[in-house]
Amino acid sequence: IGGMPLSNNEVEQCIRPTTLGRKNSLFSKSYEGAQANAVYYTLVQTAKLNNLDAYKYLKYVFEQLELRKNPDVDAYLPWSDEVQAKCKAHSPADDDMQLENKEAMVKS
Repeated sequence: IGGMPLSNNEVEQCIRPTTLGRKNSLFSKSYEGAQANAVYYTLVQTAKLNNLDAYKYLKYVFEQLELRKNPDVDAYLPWSDEVQAKCKAHSPADDDMQLENKEAMVKS
């Protein structure tokens, strides 16, 4: 039992967006509005769980659907290779790597 965390803050933070989404749906003016909110929150959370930038992902999906380049829905799912390549979330490790590359270029 020594490996048990003292609090469940991490879990609570993970479910917070879902709870807020559910609460916000209570104040939708229509059933269709509540459904649209649920779809939006689901897309955003799924993007985050797949390490994507939610804004980039939604922008990409809306642009691609408008152009209708690929009729297969699987091409727009967050785990597809193309979506992963174009919408990857920015991480602090990326900054560290870029800084190391710049320092190496300055030294040479």
